[in-house]
Amino acid sequence: MKTNNLLSRRSFLRTCITYFLLCSLLVFLVNALANALIAARLDRAFPSVDTLLQYGDALAEDDFSAIPHRRLQGCAFLVFDGDDRLLYASDNKLKEYIHAEDLWMINTADGNLYYSVSQMTDHSGNTAYYIALYCYREDTGITEFIDYCIVDTDYTIREGELFPGIDRLTERQFELLQGIYRSEWDIVKYEYAATDGEPRTLVFVSPLLTGESYLDTLDDTNRLWLLSVPVLLLAIFLLALLFSRSIRRSIRPLNEAIVAYAEGRRVDVEPDRLPHEFQYVTDSFTHLLDQLEQARIDKEQADKTKQRVIADLSHDLKTPLTVIQGYARALADGIVPEAKQKPYLETICSKAAASTELIDTLFAYARLDHPDYTLQPEEIDLCELVKSYLAEKYTELEAAGFLLEPDLPDKAIPCRADPRLLRRLFENLTGNALKYNPRGTTLFFSLHETPDRIRLTIADNGVGIPPAIAETLFEPFVIGNQARTTGCGTGLGMAIVKRIVELHHGAIRLVLPPQEGYRTEYEITLPRQLRDE
Repeated sequence: MKTNNLLSRRSFLRTCITYFLLCSLLVFLVNALANALIAARLDRAFPSVDTLLQYGDALAEDDFSAIPHRRLQGCAFLVFDGDDRLLYASDNKLKEYIHAEDLWMINTADGNLYYSVSQMTDHSGNTAYYIALYCYREDTGITEFIDYCIVDTDYTIREGELFPGIDRLTERQFELLQGIYRSEWDIVKYEYAATDGEPRTLVFVSPLLTGESYLDTLDDTNRLWLLSVPVLLLAIFLLALLFSRSIRRSIRPLNEAIVAYAEGRRVDVEPDRLPHEFQYVTDSFTHLLDQLEQARIDKEQADKTKQRVIADLSHDLKTPLTVIQGYARALADGIVPEAKQKPYLETICSKAAASTELIDTLFAYARLDHPDYTLQPEEIDLCELVKSYLAEKYTELEAAGFLLEPDLPDKAIPCRADPRLLRRLFENLTGNALKYNPRGTTLFFSLHETPDRIRLTIADNGVGIPPAIAETLFEPFVIGNQARTTGCGTGLGMAIVKRIVELHHGAIRLVLPPQEGYRTEYEITLPRQLRDE
């Protein structure tokens, strides 16, 4: 069933083959027509006795009026019966010049019996003509010599018995022996039998073929060829237009779908409306539409998320700034008792710090995400950097009621990295653990190395990360639910972490499920050397 469906559908290959065959047939027809016209032109330009013999039935019936004289342009012929009487003359001048007694001197058209005339020089050095009579035997294919004679320049017979009883030839007779009529015409005879069996002798006179006339005729035939070239080119051009139209019609459904999508409408392409060779294009286009549609949905969702986050950020900034403004105005107006001025100032300071932290986070993400941002790498001991950071953070962790379990090697782990950004990475991950986990949570740091990679694990045994945000955790503006958040935040902390790792040509992942004993586990893999260097 599937094969029959494919056979019934349009095929671009079949269309190409069809137009190729049409073009080939067109070339063949134009060539055949040109050859036919040229052959007809040559036949008219150089008519021969064979042209006349094509009307053998009319000749046999003595129906000479049935012979189209237009095909014998420039030619003439006589017909004698067996008693040497003239039956028909197509030209009155010819019948006055050729008589029955001259027939023996005219060469036969089929060449069985013919005279040969050649110029020679006699023993005295005078010019003479050698005339010989030959007979061609069709049964043996041999030409037999019959007799000869030699005549001088005034056509007096000096030697030979070819023409017994004749001492001198006339100029007309000499021309007839050569197959020439009046110096400008070929003359031959053809013997045949009429329908009633009576013998007939046909004398045919045609223009003498010269180099000039032949070249003129060739020029005419070449003009026919030159005329056929633009005709052929025009026909091929018309075929090309039809082929182009067929191609456009074949892919029109795909173009309509593209135009519709540009106008904001989705039009699915029906495979049956396209040649089956374009099936993969149709499938790819449909897949692209699906991807674009999904990208549009994702973009709309991302825009909504960003708008919500921007609104939250605006609120988070407006709240401390409002407090700062109100407290500062109260202090400036002197309406705050002296005993409460210090708490007011401390509130102003804390609110300013919170606002600064929000702005700093936004600025850090924008700076790291800029395509022109470049690292400031140094040769460092990553193990020592982690130890130094944890030592600085220990007091804060202890005050928050957190426990610390580092698993760090005693040896140095050298690598090339930006230590400032790595500290920001540690701070974001540790800060999230402190912010979203209860007291008593244990924070784990471990560091391991391979010949070309370094693996850093940061984990905790706190409340864990909800599955709802696990897959999009590292995307910007993603904020956890109330079990993981305090109801505020930029949603950029983990995006900054991912960007820092990517700038170092590393990888970070949230391990799901985490190892036993952990509720949240991040695995960070870094190269020892940066590939850009």
